Amino acid sequence: MTNILAHLFIPQASNNYKAKTLHLSSLSVFMLMIMVSQLLFTFLGQKLPGVLGINSTVTAEELVSLTNQEREANGLNLLTINPALNQAAQQKAADMIAHNYWAHTSPAGLTPWTFFKNVNYRYLYAGENLARDFFDSHAVLTAWMNSPTHKDNILSSRYRETGIAVVQDMFQGQETTLVVQLFGTQAANFLPEPTGEISQAAEAVLAEMKTTPLISPFHLTKSISISLTIILLSVVIIDSLIITKKKIVRLSGKGLAHLIFLGILLVLLLGIRPGLVL
Repeated sequence: MTNILAHLFIPQASNNYKAKTLHLSSLSVFMLMIMVSQLLFTFLGQKLPGVLGINSTVTAEELVSLTNQEREANGLNLLTINPALNQAAQQKAADMIAHNYWAHTSPAGLTPWTFFKNVNYRYLYAGENLARDFFDSHAVLTAWMNSPTHKDNILSSRYRETGIAVVQDMFQGQETTLVVQLFGTQAANFLPEPTGEISQAAEAVLAEMKTTPLISPFHLTKSISISLTIILLSVVIIDSLIITKKKIVRLSGKGLAHLIFLGILLVLLLGIRPGLVL
């Protein structure tokens, strides 16, 4: 095993004083591994979502409990669960999945307040938080509390009720957990009751939170690519140090070029992000 590793990573007589990893044939194998892993993970993510999907433990009950814990810690009233708001949240999640969008307003122009009206919830104040692809409820609340707009919704003294939908389904080509949290205060909760039709939104605070999946084809492929690049970069550095120390002369040497190329490649790989934007 030691001889094999030395042959792969250390320049010596057995590899013509050039680490086997840096030979053209080995580099071709590395490239093939990256391409195959990309195709494999993409296929598994789309065809077998249970393999590379998200094993989410997010629940509406826990999210309500965690939300009220934050409110209680800040001296605020606890929110009660309103079945109508639960229904509105379910409708909003179903609409995003059916029409394949990630936004507060749908491509057809439906705002969050449309779903409040669909369930006959006459609001004085209303708000919406969105989240997706989180592993557990604590992670969702932590992300929301780290976002000023989400935090404003969670800690608003104007809200009295909440409704939450947690839906796991195929969304934009992968298994996804969508969370819709609605906040509201009914106009009837205040006296005197406003006359006439309530405005579209007496107060409408919107917030969205998008995060990448816990396990995704993109991140798996990115991790593999970064790992292979780091290995190659390390081998080039070791190779250059040994060649310099032993004063070995090669007919062709591109150590510096390899270092620059792999360094640039590593920086690009570290900086690359998924293509999904909001």
